[in-house]
Amino acid sequence: MTEIYLKGNTLTQIGQKIRVEAVVEGCEPIWFELDKQFQSMIDTESVDAFFVLYTWLAMERGLDLKIEGKVSRQLADAVSHDIKKMFLALCPRLHEIDIDVLNPESSWQQSDGSSATGFSGGVDSWYTALQAEENGTPYAYYLFANTGQHGKDNVEEVFAQRFAVAESALCTMNKPLIAVNSNIDRIFRERFQQRDVIGNIACALLLQQGISRYDYSSSYAPEDLGVFEHYDMSIMDPYLLPLLNTERIRFFSIGDEAGRIEKLEFISSRDLFSNEIYVCIEKTIPIKNCGYCFKCRRTQLALESIDRMALLKNNFDFSFYQKIRLGSMVGLFSSANENNLDLEIKNKLKTEKNSNIFMLRAISIFWSLTKKLMPEGIRWRTEQKFPYLW
Repeated sequence: MTEIYLKGNTLTQIGQKIRVEAVVEGCEPIWFELDKQFQSMIDTESVDAFFVLYTWLAMERGLDLKIEGKVSRQLADAVSHDIKKMFLALCPRLHEIDIDVLNPESSWQQSDGSSATGFSGGVDSWYTALQAEENGTPYAYYLFANTGQHGKDNVEEVFAQRFAVAESALCTMNKPLIAVNSNIDRIFRERFQQRDVIGNIACALLLQQGISRYDYSSSYAPEDLGVFEHYDMSIMDPYLLPLLNTERIRFFSIGDEAGRIEKLEFISSRDLFSNEIYVCIEKTIPIKNCGYCFKCRRTQLALESIDRMALLKNNFDFSFYQKIRLGSMVGLFSSANENNLDLEIKNKLKTEKNSNIFMLRAISIFWSLTKKLMPEGIRWRTEQKFPYLW
Protein backbone atom coordinates (compact mmCIF):
# COMPACT_ATOMS: atom_id res chain seq x y z
CA MET A 1 0.00 0.00 0.00
CA THR A 2 1.47 3.32 -1.11
CA GLU A 3 -1.38 5.59 -0.06
CA ILE A 4 -4.03 6.25 2.55
CA TYR A 5 -7.51 6.34 1.02
CA LEU A 6 -10.12 8.19 3.12
CA LYS A 7 -13.56 7.27 1.78
CA GLY A 8 -15.88 8.81 4.36
CA ASN A 9 -17.10 8.26 7.90
CA THR A 10 -19.78 6.40 9.83
CA LEU A 11 -21.88 7.17 12.92
CA THR A 12 -22.79 4.47 15.42
CA GLN A 13 -24.36 4.63 18.86
CA ILE A 14 -22.56 2.86 21.71
CA GLY A 15 -24.69 3.14 24.84
CA GLN A 16 -25.19 6.87 25.39
CA LYS A 17 -22.22 7.76 23.19
CA ILE A 18 -22.00 8.52 19.48
CA ARG A 19 -18.90 7.26 17.69
CA VAL A 20 -17.80 8.92 14.44
CA GLU A 21 -15.27 6.70 12.68
CA ALA A 22 -13.31 7.13 9.47
CA VAL A 23 -13.86 4.71 6.61
CA VAL A 24 -10.31 4.35 5.39
CA GLU A 25 -7.92 2.02 3.57
CA GLY A 26 -4.18 1.86 4.06
CA CYS A 27 -4.09 2.54 7.83
CA GLU A 28 -6.08 2.36 11.04
CA PRO A 29 -9.44 4.15 11.33
CA ILE A 30 -9.48 7.23 13.57
CA TRP A 31 -12.60 7.71 15.69
CA PHE A 32 -14.20 10.27 17.98
CA GLU A 33 -16.79 9.71 20.71
CA LEU A 34 -19.09 12.14 22.50
CA ASP A 35 -22.39 12.14 24.38
CA LYS A 36 -25.49 11.48 22.33
CA GLN A 37 -27.07 14.78 23.43
CA PHE A 38 -24.60 16.62 21.16
CA GLN A 39 -25.26 14.49 18.07
CA SER A 40 -26.99 17.34 16.20
CA MET A 41 -23.70 19.30 16.23
CA ILE A 42 -21.73 16.57 14.46
CA ASP A 43 -20.68 17.34 10.89
CA THR A 44 -22.01 14.42 8.85
CA GLU A 45 -21.53 16.15 5.50
CA SER A 46 -17.74 16.31 5.30
CA VAL A 47 -14.60 14.51 6.42
CA ASP A 48 -12.81 17.77 7.30
CA ALA A 49 -11.87 16.62 10.82
CA PHE A 50 -10.34 13.41 9.50
CA PHE A 51 -8.71 15.08 6.49
CA VAL A 52 -6.44 17.27 8.67
CA LEU A 53 -5.43 14.32 10.84
CA TYR A 54 -4.78 11.91 7.99
CA THR A 55 -2.62 14.53 6.27
CA TRP A 56 -0.30 14.53 9.28
CA LEU A 57 -0.46 10.73 9.57
CA ALA A 58 0.34 10.25 5.87
CA MET A 59 3.32 12.58 6.25
CA GLU A 60 4.50 10.59 9.27
CA ARG A 61 4.40 7.37 7.27
CA GLY A 62 5.51 8.65 3.88
CA LEU A 63 2.26 7.67 2.16
CA ASP A 64 0.26 9.67 -0.36
CA LEU A 65 -3.27 10.68 0.62
CA LYS A 66 -6.46 10.36 -1.42
CA ILE A 67 -9.76 11.77 -0.10
CA GLU A 68 -13.06 10.57 -1.56
CA GLY A 69 -15.34 12.06 1.11
CA LYS A 70 -16.46 15.67 0.74
CA VAL A 71 -13.97 18.27 2.02
CA SER A 72 -14.15 22.04 2.42
CA ARG A 73 -12.57 23.56 -0.68
CA GLN A 74 -10.98 26.29 1.44
CA LEU A 75 -9.44 23.74 3.79
CA ALA A 76 -8.36 21.45 0.93
CA ASP A 77 -6.46 24.29 -0.77
CA ALA A 78 -4.76 25.34 2.48
CA VAL A 79 -3.74 21.84 3.54
CA SER A 80 -2.46 20.84 0.11
CA HIS A 81 -0.15 23.85 -0.05
CA ASP A 82 0.67 26.12 2.91
CA ILE A 83 -0.23 23.81 5.80
CA LYS A 84 1.76 20.92 4.38
CA LYS A 85 4.81 23.20 4.10
CA MET A 86 4.32 24.38 7.70
CA PHE A 87 4.19 20.78 8.95
CA LEU A 88 7.49 20.04 7.21
CA ALA A 89 9.11 23.16 8.68
CA LEU A 90 7.90 22.28 12.19
CA CYS A 91 8.88 18.61 12.03
CA PRO A 92 11.54 17.72 9.41
CA ARG A 93 11.03 14.03 10.19
CA LEU A 94 7.82 14.18 8.17
CA HIS A 95 7.73 13.27 4.47
CA GLU A 96 6.66 15.21 1.41
CA ILE A 97 3.50 13.58 0.02
CA ASP A 98 0.90 14.03 -2.73
CA ILE A 99 -2.65 14.91 -1.65
CA ASP A 100 -5.58 14.22 -3.98
CA VAL A 101 -8.93 15.65 -2.85
CA LEU A 102 -11.57 14.20 -5.17
CA ASN A 103 -14.64 16.08 -3.90
CA PRO A 104 -13.84 19.60 -2.68
CA GLU A 105 -16.99 21.57 -1.87
CA SER A 106 -17.48 25.30 -1.31
CA SER A 107 -21.27 25.42 -0.75
CA TRP A 108 -22.44 24.26 2.68
CA GLN A 109 -25.44 24.68 4.93
CA GLN A 110 -24.39 27.11 7.68
CA SER A 111 -24.58 26.31 11.41
CA ASP A 112 -26.49 28.43 13.93
CA GLY A 113 -23.48 30.68 14.58
CA SER A 114 -22.52 29.45 18.07
CA SER A 115 -19.02 29.94 19.43
CA ALA A 116 -16.85 27.58 21.48
CA THR A 117 -13.42 27.20 23.02
CA GLY A 118 -11.46 24.50 24.79
CA PHE A 119 -11.44 24.36 28.57
CA SER A 120 -9.13 22.40 30.88
CA GLY A 121 -9.32 24.54 34.01
CA GLY A 122 -5.84 25.94 33.37
CA VAL A 123 -4.62 29.53 33.19
CA ASP A 124 -4.90 29.96 29.41
CA SER A 125 -8.38 28.45 29.06
CA TRP A 126 -9.68 30.41 32.07
CA TYR A 127 -8.30 33.63 30.58
CA THR A 128 -9.98 32.95 27.22
CA ALA A 129 -13.33 32.10 28.86
CA LEU A 130 -13.40 35.13 31.14
CA GLN A 131 -12.22 37.52 28.41
CA ALA A 132 -15.18 36.48 26.27
CA GLU A 133 -17.55 37.11 29.17
CA GLU A 134 -15.89 40.49 29.78
CA ASN A 135 -16.35 41.43 26.12
CA GLY A 136 -20.03 40.44 26.10
CA THR A 137 -19.45 37.50 23.75
CA PRO A 138 -19.71 34.41 26.01
CA TYR A 139 -19.20 30.99 24.55
CA ALA A 140 -22.12 28.67 23.98
CA TYR A 141 -19.97 25.55 24.39
CA TYR A 142 -16.67 24.43 25.86
CA LEU A 143 -14.72 21.39 24.63
CA PHE A 144 -12.59 18.97 26.62
CA ALA A 145 -10.63 16.62 24.38
CA ASN A 146 -8.65 13.43 24.59
CA THR A 147 -6.19 13.59 21.72
CA GLY A 148 -3.05 12.50 23.58
CA GLN A 149 -2.70 14.96 26.45
CA HIS A 150 -3.68 12.44 29.13
CA GLY A 151 -0.68 10.14 28.91
CA LYS A 152 -0.24 6.49 28.00
CA ASP A 153 -1.42 4.68 31.14
CA ASN A 154 -4.94 4.57 32.60
CA VAL A 155 -5.90 7.03 29.87
CA GLU A 156 -9.66 6.61 30.19
CA GLU A 157 -9.58 7.12 33.96
CA VAL A 158 -7.26 10.13 33.74
CA PHE A 159 -9.44 11.61 30.99
CA ALA A 160 -12.61 11.08 33.05
CA GLN A 161 -11.13 12.55 36.24
CA ARG A 162 -9.61 15.55 34.47
CA PHE A 163 -12.96 16.16 32.80
CA ALA A 164 -14.66 16.11 36.20
CA VAL A 165 -12.11 18.62 37.54
CA ALA A 166 -12.62 20.94 34.55
CA GLU A 167 -16.41 20.62 34.72
CA SER A 168 -16.37 21.52 38.43
CA ALA A 169 -14.17 24.56 37.74
CA LEU A 170 -16.48 25.69 34.93
CA CYS A 171 -19.64 25.57 37.07
CA THR A 172 -19.86 29.38 37.35
CA MET A 173 -20.16 29.78 33.57
CA ASN A 174 -23.37 27.73 33.34
CA LYS A 175 -22.54 26.32 29.90
CA PRO A 176 -21.95 22.72 28.76
CA LEU A 177 -18.49 21.19 28.69
CA ILE A 178 -18.42 18.64 25.86
CA ALA A 179 -16.06 15.68 26.32
CA VAL A 180 -14.63 14.47 23.00
CA ASN A 181 -12.77 11.18 23.24
CA SER A 182 -10.61 9.74 20.45
CA ASN A 183 -8.02 7.13 19.57
CA ILE A 184 -5.66 9.62 17.88
CA ASP A 185 -2.77 9.06 20.29
CA ARG A 186 -2.82 5.30 19.69
CA ILE A 187 -2.23 5.80 15.96
CA PHE A 188 0.14 8.74 15.59
CA ARG A 189 3.88 8.22 16.06
CA GLU A 190 4.91 11.74 16.98
CA ARG A 191 4.49 12.81 20.61
CA PHE A 192 1.43 14.81 21.60
CA GLN A 193 2.96 18.30 21.70
CA GLN A 194 4.40 17.89 18.22
CA ARG A 195 0.88 17.77 16.76
CA ASP A 196 -1.35 18.96 19.60
CA VAL A 197 -3.11 21.78 17.74
CA ILE A 198 -4.51 19.71 14.88
CA GLY A 199 -5.90 17.11 17.29
CA ASN A 200 -7.81 19.74 19.23
CA ILE A 201 -8.91 21.59 16.08
CA ALA A 202 -10.15 18.33 14.59
CA CYS A 203 -12.57 18.04 17.54
CA ALA A 204 -13.96 21.47 16.65
CA LEU A 205 -14.18 20.58 12.94
CA LEU A 206 -16.13 17.50 13.96
CA LEU A 207 -18.75 19.81 15.52
CA GLN A 208 -18.90 22.50 12.84
CA GLN A 209 -22.58 21.72 12.28
CA GLY A 210 -23.16 23.46 15.62
CA ILE A 211 -20.13 25.77 15.92
CA SER A 212 -19.12 28.58 13.56
CA ARG A 213 -16.32 30.12 15.65
CA TYR A 214 -13.70 28.39 17.76
CA ASP A 215 -11.18 30.29 19.89
CA TYR A 216 -7.92 28.52 20.66
CA SER A 217 -6.08 29.54 23.83
CA SER A 218 -2.48 30.53 23.14
CA SER A 219 0.18 29.56 25.68
CA TYR A 220 3.22 31.24 24.09
CA ALA A 221 4.46 34.83 24.21
CA PRO A 222 4.47 36.69 20.85
CA GLU A 223 8.27 36.69 20.66
CA ASP A 224 8.28 32.88 20.79
CA LEU A 225 5.81 32.38 17.93
CA GLY A 226 6.73 31.51 14.36
CA VAL A 227 7.03 28.77 11.75
CA PHE A 228 10.23 26.83 12.37
CA GLU A 229 11.45 23.49 13.71
CA HIS A 230 10.13 23.00 17.23
CA TYR A 231 8.78 20.29 19.54
CA ASP A 232 5.43 22.07 20.05
CA MET A 233 2.97 22.88 17.23
CA SER A 234 1.46 25.65 19.37
CA ILE A 235 4.28 28.01 18.43
CA MET A 236 2.54 28.29 15.02
CA ASP A 237 -0.92 29.15 16.39
CA PRO A 238 -1.47 32.61 14.84
CA TYR A 239 -0.17 31.41 11.47
CA LEU A 240 -1.73 27.94 11.34
CA LEU A 241 -5.20 28.53 12.79
CA PRO A 242 -6.52 30.90 10.08
CA LEU A 243 -5.45 28.39 7.44
CA LEU A 244 -7.63 25.72 9.08
CA ASN A 245 -10.78 27.77 8.46
CA THR A 246 -13.56 26.27 6.38
CA GLU A 247 -16.62 27.85 4.79
CA ARG A 248 -18.50 27.06 8.01
CA ILE A 249 -16.10 27.65 10.91
CA ARG A 250 -13.40 30.19 11.77
CA PHE A 251 -10.49 29.69 14.16
CA PHE A 252 -8.80 32.39 16.24
CA SER A 253 -5.75 32.42 18.51
CA ILE A 254 -6.58 34.09 21.83
CA GLY A 255 -4.39 35.36 24.64
CA ASP A 256 -0.91 35.67 23.13
CA GLU A 257 -0.90 39.38 24.02
CA ALA A 258 -0.95 38.65 27.77
CA GLY A 259 1.75 37.09 29.92
CA ARG A 260 1.29 34.59 32.74
CA ILE A 261 1.23 37.29 35.43
CA GLU A 262 -1.33 39.42 33.59
CA LYS A 263 -3.54 36.41 32.95
CA LEU A 264 -3.52 35.33 36.59
CA GLU A 265 -4.23 38.86 37.79
CA PHE A 266 -7.16 39.12 35.39
CA ILE A 267 -8.58 35.67 36.23
CA SER A 268 -8.37 36.07 39.99
CA SER A 269 -10.15 39.44 39.93
CA ARG A 270 -13.26 38.26 38.07
CA ASP A 271 -16.51 37.34 39.83
CA LEU A 272 -17.19 34.44 37.47
CA PHE A 273 -13.90 32.76 38.36
CA SER A 274 -14.75 29.75 40.52
CA ASN A 275 -11.38 29.88 42.36
CA GLU A 276 -10.62 26.43 40.96
CA ILE A 277 -7.60 26.07 38.71
CA TYR A 278 -5.87 22.94 37.41
CA VAL A 279 -2.50 23.20 35.66
CA CYS A 280 -0.69 19.94 36.41
CA ILE A 281 1.02 17.75 33.79
CA GLU A 282 1.17 14.68 36.06
CA LYS A 283 -1.33 11.87 35.47
CA THR A 284 -1.35 10.29 38.92
CA ILE A 285 -4.80 9.24 40.14
CA PRO A 286 -6.63 10.82 41.91
CA ILE A 287 -6.15 13.86 39.71
CA LYS A 288 -4.92 16.99 41.47
CA ASN A 289 -2.22 19.66 41.17
CA CYS A 290 0.93 17.78 42.18
CA GLY A 291 2.79 20.93 43.25
CA TYR A 292 6.20 19.94 41.86
CA CYS A 293 5.95 19.66 38.03
CA PHE A 294 7.15 22.66 36.00
CA LYS A 295 3.62 23.96 35.40
CA CYS A 296 2.67 23.74 39.07
CA ARG A 297 5.98 25.39 40.02
CA ARG A 298 5.42 28.23 37.56
CA THR A 299 1.83 28.80 38.69
CA GLN A 300 2.59 28.70 42.43
CA LEU A 301 5.46 31.17 42.13
CA ALA A 302 3.40 33.43 39.87
CA LEU A 303 0.54 33.45 42.41
CA GLU A 304 2.94 34.28 45.22
CA SER A 305 4.52 37.08 43.17
CA ILE A 306 1.13 38.81 42.78
CA ASP A 307 0.07 38.06 46.37
CA ARG A 308 -2.78 35.69 45.51
CA MET A 309 -1.99 33.39 48.42
CA ALA A 310 -5.61 32.32 49.01
CA LEU A 311 -5.81 31.02 45.44
CA LEU A 312 -2.50 29.22 45.91
CA LYS A 313 -3.68 27.61 49.16
CA ASN A 314 -7.03 26.54 47.67
CA ASN A 315 -5.53 24.71 44.69
CA PHE A 316 -2.19 23.33 45.92
CA ASP A 317 -0.78 21.59 48.98
CA PHE A 318 0.51 24.76 50.61
CA SER A 319 2.56 23.01 53.29
CA PHE A 320 4.37 21.03 50.58
CA TYR A 321 4.91 24.23 48.57
CA GLN A 322 6.57 25.88 51.57
CA LYS A 323 9.00 22.94 51.80
CA ILE A 324 10.08 23.13 48.14
CA ARG A 325 9.66 26.88 47.67
CA LEU A 326 13.39 27.69 47.62
CA GLY A 327 14.11 24.78 45.27
CA SER A 328 11.25 25.89 43.02
CA MET A 329 12.69 29.39 42.83
CA VAL A 330 16.15 28.03 42.04
CA GLY A 331 14.70 25.83 39.30
CA LEU A 332 12.72 28.69 37.79
CA PHE A 333 15.60 31.18 37.94
CA SER A 334 17.99 28.68 36.33
CA SER A 335 15.59 27.97 33.43
CA ALA A 336 14.27 31.51 32.90
CA ASN A 337 16.76 32.45 30.17
CA GLU A 338 15.43 29.56 28.08
CA ASN A 339 11.73 30.18 28.70
CA ASN A 340 9.96 33.53 28.43
CA LEU A 341 7.08 32.41 30.66
CA ASP A 342 9.56 31.63 33.46
CA LEU A 343 11.51 34.83 32.73
CA GLU A 344 8.39 36.94 33.27
CA ILE A 345 7.80 35.38 36.69
CA LYS A 346 11.49 35.64 37.61
CA ASN A 347 11.43 39.37 36.88
CA LYS A 348 8.28 39.83 38.94
CA LEU A 349 9.82 37.97 41.88
CA LYS A 350 13.00 40.04 41.62
CA THR A 351 10.90 43.19 41.88
CA GLU A 352 8.82 41.95 44.82
CA LYS A 353 11.63 40.29 46.79
CA ASN A 354 14.60 42.46 45.94
CA SER A 355 16.26 42.20 49.36
CA ASN A 356 16.50 38.39 49.20
CA ILE A 357 17.42 37.99 45.56
CA PHE A 358 21.25 38.06 45.61
CA MET A 359 21.71 34.68 47.32
CA LEU A 360 18.97 33.12 45.17
CA ARG A 361 20.66 34.29 41.97
CA ALA A 362 24.01 32.93 43.16
CA ILE A 363 22.52 29.51 43.92
CA SER A 364 20.69 29.50 40.58
CA ILE A 365 23.88 30.24 38.63
CA PHE A 366 25.68 27.43 40.46
CA TRP A 367 22.77 25.04 39.75
CA SER A 368 22.72 25.99 36.05
CA LEU A 369 26.40 25.08 35.76
CA THR A 370 25.87 21.86 37.73
CA LYS A 371 23.06 20.77 35.36
CA LYS A 372 25.29 21.26 32.33
CA LEU A 373 28.09 19.13 33.82
CA MET A 374 25.87 16.42 35.31
CA PRO A 375 26.23 12.88 33.81
CA GLU A 376 23.14 11.82 31.85
CA GLY A 377 22.14 9.02 34.21
CA ILE A 378 22.32 11.19 37.33
CA ARG A 379 20.58 14.02 35.48
CA TRP A 380 17.63 11.76 34.55
CA ARG A 381 17.23 10.41 38.11
CA THR A 382 17.45 13.90 39.61
CA GLU A 383 14.91 15.27 37.15
CA GLN A 384 12.49 12.47 37.98
CA LYS A 385 12.82 12.91 41.73
CA PHE A 386 13.02 16.72 41.88
CA PRO A 387 11.23 18.05 38.78
CA TYR A 388 10.70 21.47 40.34
CA LEU A 389 14.48 22.04 40.13
CA TRP A 390 14.39 21.75 36.35
